[in-house]
Amino acid sequence: MELDGCGNVCILIIVLFNIALAVVGSAFLSLGLSLRFNAYTGVAFEIESLNSWVFVVDVKIIIVLGSFMLITVLFGFCGSCSRKKWALETFSVFLSLLFFAAMGLLGLTFGKSDAVGWNIMEFYITMYTLYDGADPVIGTALRFIHYSLHCCGVTGVRLLETTCPKPSGFLEHIVMPNCPVEIAGLFDRKAPLIGFLFASAVLLIIPIICSSILCKKTRAPVSQPQYTVMTNYALATPQPLQQGFGPASCSYPNPQPLQQGFGPASCSYPNPDSDIFPLVTVADAPVVKA
Repeated sequence: MELDGCGNVCILIIVLFNIALAVVGSAFLSLGLSLRFNAYTGVAFEIESLNSWVFVVDVKIIIVLGSFMLITVLFGFCGSCSRKKWALETFSVFLSLLFFAAMGLLGLTFGKSDAVGWNIMEFYITMYTLYDGADPVIGTALRFIHYSLHCCGVTGVRLLETTCPKPSGFLEHIVMPNCPVEIAGLFDRKAPLIGFLFASAVLLIIPIICSSILCKKTRAPVSQPQYTVMTNYALATPQPLQQGFGPASCSYPNPQPLQQGFGPASCSYPNPDSDIFPLVTVADAPVVKA
């Protein structure tokens, strides 16, 4: 089925969104698996005395979220490339779940910002404490947090850290803001986090709308003419029979002369079965009078 310009634009939007979601999902899954099976951070899952249940729960959430994003991407590519209606519908359902998750986190930011901020702060402290200084995935995650919040670890001393950004002033060469304080301040201000979550929700709505448009275009009905089979069609004026078994005259093209007693010697019939006639449309069917 050929798509118009709107359908092609929707496919392009879904493909670009899937590429971005695949990058984010791969980053989440890599980080979660690295934190779970790393020789240093994996200790938190085995030793209960560390009291790191928040860290354990957050790592599991990251793994599940990354896997869910990649599964969503799989259905998105399948639906947009092959135009399968079931794949597009599944893609829309999964995106709706991500949208509701973002809206739920947005509600928690309004209602319980202190609890959410403390949870993330404890997760960061545990990850920072268990970091061995060599794991590339955890090091990349710490650098992303440090550069995003412009902070430097737990101590704030740049000389003791390897993942801190460059100082922006003279005093920051001595000491920089530490990350736990910056994380707590982020949830106290609320505005940046709310803007980020709201933008994420809007970005999730756009591919949902595009997927719905493609589903409607895929299930568009194709009009076909209706046919009926006419059987036992009675002739209005039947031909009288001559002596024998054939009609008095052959009304078909190029009739042959009759032989006495056995009807026409040869006659080419357009339809050999006299009781079944070709298919005709309902509109063209003749009216048979009783």
